[in-house]
Amino acid sequence: MRFSLSLRPGTGDPVPAKDIARFSQLAESLGYYAVYITDHFYITTPNLHSVGAAAVVAGATEKIKIGFAAYQAPLRHPIAAAKELASLDILSNGRFIAGLAAGSFEPEFKALGVPFNRRGAMLEESVRAIKKLWTGDCVSFKGEFWSFENVTIHPKPIQKPHPPIWIATWTAAPRAARRVAKYADGWQASGLHTDVGTIPEGTQQIEKACAEIGRDPREIGRAYVNTVIQFGATPEKAWEALQRESSAKREKHLCLLGETGEIIRRIEAMRAHGMQELSIQLAPWSLDTMKKIADEVMPHFR
Repeated sequence: MRFSLSLRPGTGDPVPAKDIARFSQLAESLGYYAVYITDHFYITTPNLHSVGAAAVVAGATEKIKIGFAAYQAPLRHPIAAAKELASLDILSNGRFIAGLAAGSFEPEFKALGVPFNRRGAMLEESVRAIKKLWTGDCVSFKGEFWSFENVTIHPKPIQKPHPPIWIATWTAAPRAARRVAKYADGWQASGLHTDVGTIPEGTQQIEKACAEIGRDPREIGRAYVNTVIQFGATPEKAWEALQRESSAKREKHLCLLGETGEIIRRIEAMRAHGMQELSIQLAPWSLDTMKKIADEVMPHFR
């Protein structure tokens, strides 16, 4: 089980680059696998500009992976997305993970003039176009949503043939599972929306989709991302503390709550269901929690 972090602002206060750098440098020194950034232009809770924050992480670190959980591809033209994501792979010297999602907040799509009910099809078309732009020159593409001719993105990503693509979903319903099987190197299950008990069903759907196209499902990684954690003497006390500290709406049964042993037990259940990576949401100043996880939880899984 790998452990990663999802960086969230936490409040409406500005988050300077030095705080993001300090957060990511400590994560690297403690042995975390990756730092992920959430991606929204606007939503009900504060969010960093995802590409800008990821660039700060890239410049402040040397070894830790950098990525998104997850980048809403339908909200960008594929040329813009291909350029942004290739640049992050270059800035990080080949440490970038392209976690992509269809999107989930309908008002954001409406504000940007993007059809929310077509976001899944748009994600698939975007992935096809981005891959072509990452690997070819004078690329032409004709799709339902985007078309262009003779476009070259330079410089190309460092990773060959391209950075790994992980597709994020709330669940792995048949349509989402087919998308993961066809286009992705890994599946990001949302820790904010995906009950651990549904993971086996999601895995089965992905395996079925792989069988339909002749792909080995073992090629597809599995991560549980954006998970909320709160230490406390009991789960109830931890939940009370979490509600005091954050106004964000949370689902109690999805959060990791309680003392270290209880949290380890919950993570063991994820691993038993086949999850290979856990990414925990932390604010930039939650350094003590980051250290506690590294000192008390991560050694159990090594």
